[in-house]
Amino acid sequence: MTTQRKVFINTENMATFVCPECMKSKTTNVSKYKNIDRAVRVKCNCDCGHTYSVMLERRKYYRKETNLPGVYKSKRLGRGKLVIRDISRFGLKFDITSGRYPMIEDVLVVEFTLDDSHKSFISKEVVVKKVYESTIGAEFITVDSSSDSDRRIGFYLMP
Repeated sequence: MTTQRKVFINTENMATFVCPECMKSKTTNVSKYKNIDRAVRVKCNCDCGHTYSVMLERRKYYRKETNLPGVYKSKRLGRGKLVIRDISRFGLKFDITSGRYPMIEDVLVVEFTLDDSHKSFISKEVVVKKVYESTIGAEFITVDSSSDSDRRIGFYLMP
């Protein structure tokens, strides 16, 4: 059995599975998995006889895994260092490597450089939504397609 990375669930609770052997696709209702509070791996049996497994992704937006060093700034916390672990169009996940730890609803400015061909510098204001030990989940406060940083993030996320 081979493993396919992720299959996204759309707004109608449907997911499209593509057999890695024959490339035949099948769209199925996966609403029974929507509210499970852990990773969901599904075993798929294709008509061609191939068996593979997929991870159902319930996030609304694609996230790209990264390992980008950066800094954060806050009036309450001062400055600290971080490493961006993943980024999406609307937020990011990062680990604090030095400095004070934020709390939920803290507003930070995060600054980092993308590892794209232009070495794009990004400076974005975020609000902390999740805190788990040194790992922070944050949403961008604004997303504006006319903003230079947002355009660069959009291009960075393109496959």
